[in-house]
Amino acid sequence: MESRWVTQIDKLFIEHGLELLCYQRLPIKDEIKKPWTDLQVTAAGEQIKNVIIPTCKEDEGPSAEKWLELLDGLIYEKNLGISGTWYENRYPGCACDIPAHNYVYSFEPKHDWSAVYASASEINGYFNDFSKKYKLNKYIKTAHEVYGASWTEQDSQWNIMVRDLDSGQPFKDSCDIFIHASGYLNKWKWPDIQGLRTFSGKMLHTARWDDTVDLNDKKVGLIGNGSSAIQILPKIQPVVNSLKMFIRSPAWVAPTIGTGQRTYSQQEISDFAENPGKLTAHRKASEITMNSLFSVYLNESRLQNRLKSRLVTEMKQTLQNEALEEKFIPKWGVGCQRITPCPGYLETIRKDNVTVVRSGVVELTEKGCLCADSNEHPIDVLICATGFDTSYRPRFPIIGPEGSNLQDAWANELTSYLGIAAAGFPNLCISSICGTKRADNMILSLLETQADHILHLIDRFQTENIHSFSPKHAAVTDFIVHTKSFMRKTVWSQPCTSTHKSKDVNATPILWPGSILHYMEALKELRADDWDIRYRGNRFAWLANGFSQAEFDPTNDLGYYVRDGDSSPYASRRKRRALLTRSGTQKARPLHTLHRPDPSEIVLESPTAKPCEEDSGGNGAKRRRRS
Repeated sequence: MESRWVTQIDKLFIEHGLELLCYQRLPIKDEIKKPWTDLQVTAAGEQIKNVIIPTCKEDEGPSAEKWLELLDGLIYEKNLGISGTWYENRYPGCACDIPAHNYVYSFEPKHDWSAVYASASEINGYFNDFSKKYKLNKYIKTAHEVYGASWTEQDSQWNIMVRDLDSGQPFKDSCDIFIHASGYLNKWKWPDIQGLRTFSGKMLHTARWDDTVDLNDKKVGLIGNGSSAIQILPKIQPVVNSLKMFIRSPAWVAPTIGTGQRTYSQQEISDFAENPGKLTAHRKASEITMNSLFSVYLNESRLQNRLKSRLVTEMKQTLQNEALEEKFIPKWGVGCQRITPCPGYLETIRKDNVTVVRSGVVELTEKGCLCADSNEHPIDVLICATGFDTSYRPRFPIIGPEGSNLQDAWANELTSYLGIAAAGFPNLCISSICGTKRADNMILSLLETQADHILHLIDRFQTENIHSFSPKHAAVTDFIVHTKSFMRKTVWSQPCTSTHKSKDVNATPILWPGSILHYMEALKELRADDWDIRYRGNRFAWLANGFSQAEFDPTNDLGYYVRDGDSSPYASRRKRRALLTRSGTQKARPLHTLHRPDPSEIVLESPTAKPCEEDSGGNGAKRRRRS
């Protein structure tokens, strides 16, 4: 009886009287058409969409099928709908503080954003439209919550514990690769104060907003001074009777930057639709501006000092009250915590029906809020803009070999490998922002970069007879040591309370030690020497029977390597980077300072770049030019 490992290539050898040379075969069903192992990938949280995204870049059209025919993928999402935080947050004024045309996937623009800064509902619509266009919804099971995952060494698989939230029934799933993609703005929390059940009025949380609660002519309390509070205050102040803001720490607010908020005219929207190049230039101009600002996060940099001086001046001009200035203008550097552009916020603080209480709430009474200064403030409705649990620990147990739990491993310090994996947890990938969080909130570019890197790992796993992969402990340790050293040079390490840190204001920020461009370059290629890779038998079994797959495609050019000139890629990393970033195509800009290019000045297309013809470094790298 013919072995199930015998493939069509084996049959060719047998038919021609040739001896089988491969003594240990991969479990491949059809090596001619499908030279990879069947693979099950399961994810907790829909940020896994970003792992599917690269398929949409291909020429064969907008369909996830092109990638997913290679593997079985399934996403478990606890919410009833997709888009994560943009599904959950629906409070008045909720919006993104990144320009809408830049809060999109790099290859999927939206020409008809209504305003410069889009509302939560509009962003939610974008992600839903994206999932429909690329046929991703059938891979997403909403109202399904993952509550545990454990590694089985014998099967080299993850067992996933899932609960169907509609029926309440738990069940178990399994997969070869598990992707933790639940993000960090998904576990909202009430403030850590006593008496939450004592208050007789209505309590709202910005992440669980109840539209049925009427704020008209009510006495309202607002706890928090972060981005949610900053956005909600100007929206509710005109309708409430009185509003008391309870804040513990100040925050940088960008008045004039925020005034860039405006609606797009119908003519602008039509121009973007009819002239994609104009939209691309508009997006690039905004992206270039944001990417030019990284040095603002470095202690005492020229840009940091100039921006801090500017914001202090503008906030004082707006507040025009020494007591408010003392409460609202931080002492730490700009960017230590999130910079929030919100027109109207500082002006609203000065309204007659708004009172700022700089004493923290320590207890809720039946009538209202009792503060640390022993004063009680009666209110009808309490709004908690107190954010989320940003400890970055998984919200469910992830049990690795020998019973190790990632929750325990990250209890005191988050120790990830480049933000995408954890030492000692095989075949576990992370599509999130733990250890790679961006202070500039350019999240989608970061997630696309992670997706590409994870796909490289999956490709190797499928095609090279790999049993499991996990980052080496030494690699993780070195990365953490470098990150801590870098952070000491930045404003992020100054003593402010922020989502970049745990509860300790002096903790090492959970941020990538560099710019977004730096991160994209760092993850461009796999660093195989950083990984512990185990194989199923002989590591070279993937060489199989000696035939290239090209030899079984009748339309292939079997002499593809014969050409008129040397068009192979540069061996020099510097030259590859120069080519990728189109060095020499744009008008020269001042370095490491705010740069606002006119969209009309941006060169979208140019002759093939020929950067760095001479390798001034004097190294032995191959010197080649693209012709």
